[in-house]
Amino acid sequence: MSFESLINLRHCRVTRKTDVILEKIQITAAPVDFRQPPRAACLHVEISGCSDGTGEVTIHGVPNSEVFDFSENGIVEGIKEFTEVTSIATLGFISEATVGEITIRAATPTGQPIYQEIPIFAEMPCWVDVRRGGIVIAVPGGVVTQVTKLFTKYNSSKPLKENDIIYYRDRRYRVDFIEETFSKSQTPHHLELILKQIKANEG
Repeated sequence: MSFESLINLRHCRVTRKTDVILEKIQITAAPVDFRQPPRAACLHVEISGCSDGTGEVTIHGVPNSEVFDFSENGIVEGIKEFTEVTSIATLGFISEATVGEITIRAATPTGQPIYQEIPIFAEMPCWVDVRRGGIVIAVPGGVVTQVTKLFTKYNSSKPLKENDIIYYRDRRYRVDFIEETFSKSQTPHHLELILKQIKANEG
């Protein structure tokens, strides 16, 4: 059976925990495609890559609005809590010689990240090998005696990351390690993921 046929036999769901509500994008006058904070959250706005980084970001939402002033590239931490973001506006950055990028994260009033689980793949073709109980892998601080591996095609538009969460056959796994396998032409062919099962009482 070919590799293509093998990974198309099964599917898994993939999610990711993130504190980001606006993924890093080039600054525009009114950034869109932001997600909502999972609960009341302060917002941390990061400006990077600008030639000067001078400008302001205004976030409107419920129950507050807040202005973030920048004199250089960096992070400005808000003090107001938002349960919903309705719009984002920027001023000044897009007239610079080099237009940079903006990222927004959700945090508690004390600065701790507020994470939410977001979908990456609803159905990702894969093959999961759960029969490797005899393999012993030495790791710092101990020994792993059971390894679960997942094989899937390389997807440049949605790259997987370590700590992504895999839902497969009513079990949850965390991605511990990702290895890219290349074709003879040295282009990415498929991924081999080492998974760690998440216990029921783990977040």
